[in-house]
Amino acid sequence: MSEFAGRVHLVGIGGDGMAALAQLLREGGATVSGSDIRDSSRTAALQTWAAVHVGHRAENLPERTDAVIYSSAITPGNVEVRAAHGIPRLSRLAALSELTRGRDLVAVVGTHGKTTTATWAAHLTTAATGEGGYYVGGDVPGRPSAVLGRGKPFVAEIDESDGRFVGLRPRVAILTSVDTDHVRTYGGFGGLRRAFAAFVARADRAAVCADDPVAVEAARGQRHPLTYGFSVQADLRATGVEYWRGKSFFELRMRGRKAGEVEVPGPGPHNVRNALGAIAAGMLLHVPLPDLLRALPSAARPRRRLEVLEENGYLVVDDYAHHPTEVAAGLAALRLGWPDRRIVAIFQPHRYSRTQALAGAFGAVLARADRVVVSRVYPAFERPIPGVSGREVADAICGAGGAAVYRDNLGAALDAAAEEIEPGDIVACFGAGDIWKLAREMARGLSYGS
Repeated sequence: MSEFAGRVHLVGIGGDGMAALAQLLREGGATVSGSDIRDSSRTAALQTWAAVHVGHRAENLPERTDAVIYSSAITPGNVEVRAAHGIPRLSRLAALSELTRGRDLVAVVGTHGKTTTATWAAHLTTAATGEGGYYVGGDVPGRPSAVLGRGKPFVAEIDESDGRFVGLRPRVAILTSVDTDHVRTYGGFGGLRRAFAAFVARADRAAVCADDPVAVEAARGQRHPLTYGFSVQADLRATGVEYWRGKSFFELRMRGRKAGEVEVPGPGPHNVRNALGAIAAGMLLHVPLPDLLRALPSAARPRRRLEVLEENGYLVVDDYAHHPTEVAAGLAALRLGWPDRRIVAIFQPHRYSRTQALAGAFGAVLARADRVVVSRVYPAFERPIPGVSGREVADAICGAGGAAVYRDNLGAALDAAAEEIEPGDIVACFGAGDIWKLAREMARGLSYGS
C-alpha cells in the first residue's frame, strides 16, 4: 500500500474498473484525483469525495502527484499521461496487482459470467470467514464495487480486453469460459485461448467450468484443476436443477457424492454455473463447504444481470448481455424462470466491429424471443464501419425465422416495443451501452400503467 499512500491521479476514472480502483485507493489512504472524457453518474458520485475533471488537460494533474494510473481506453499520447513524465505511471491492472500484493488473490477470468461469479465469490468468502476484500467491474446493490477490507483473501474480476491480465500471478484462478470476444487484441481466437492458458498456468490453483471444452483445454497447464458445471465429468456438479422466477435450486455432488442442497440467487443455467464457480473459489481457499452453501442465498446479484426493474403483470428486466452467448443465456433463463410468458426483446448492439463479426449469430439467438426491436449500434469509441448497423441484426433475426424491426434510436425503439407488448409479457432489454436508460423508462411507464 505504500506505493499509493500519497496523491494518486487516475486518467479515465469514470470507467467501471477505474472507479472501483479509486475506491480501493481511497480506503488505503491515498488522496485521489482524476479525469474522464465525459461527465456521467459515476463521475458525479466520485466528485463527492475526489477532485474529478471532465476532459483531459495537462493542468488536471495536481502538483506533487505520486503516481498516475490510466485505463485501457487511454492511449500513450494522452496529454495527462505525457505530462506525468518522471512520475510512476501504471496501468489499471498493474496498480491492482500492487494493491493486492501479499493477499490471497482470487482472480475470476473468462469471457462470460465473471462479474457475477466474482461478486458471489467475494460474498461467500467474506460471509464465511469474516474477512476479505474484493474488486468487481459492475454495480452491486447495497454494496460498493470494491472494498480493500482486511485479512488475506481478495477476490477480483479481471478483464482480458487489453491483454494485460496475463502478467498477474493469482493464488486462485477461476476460468468461467473462453469465447469469441476481444479476439482482435490477441490476433485471433487462438491467441485469446493461449492467453487464458498462460494466465491459468501461473496460478497456484485453478477452477474451470467443465461445460466449456475450450476453457478445459486452456486449463491443461494446471495439474489438478477443480472442475465444475453440469457435465458428468465435473468435480463439482449440479444435478436435479429447478428454476423458479429469479432463483435456481440444485443438488450439489462432489465427485459423485451428494455434498448439499444449493439455492442460487439468480435464474437460469448460467447462474448455476456462476454459483458453482464461486463455491469452487471458496473451496480452493479452504473455506468449509457448508459455510459457503449457507451464505449463497443472501448474495446480491450485480445490477444489469437480468435485473428486474418492474413486475406488475409486465416484467421488465435489464441485462448487460452484448455477445450472442450471453443473450442466449438470458433468454433461456427467462424461459425457464417464467414459463408460458411471451418475451419482447429490445437489443442494442455494442460496437461496430462486434456487430460486423457476429450479426448472424445475434440473429440466430434473438429469433428465440417472440418479438425483437433492434436499435442502432452503441459505438463505445469505435468509428462507424460502412454498411454495419443494427439493421443487419434485425435482418438476421427475420432470416432465422424470428420477428424483428429496426429503429435508428432508443426513443423510436421504445415506441416500437410499446406497440408490441401485451399484459403478462416479459420486456427484456439487452446491451452494454446506454440501453439501461430505455429499460428504466419502460419500467417507469409500465408502473404507471401507460
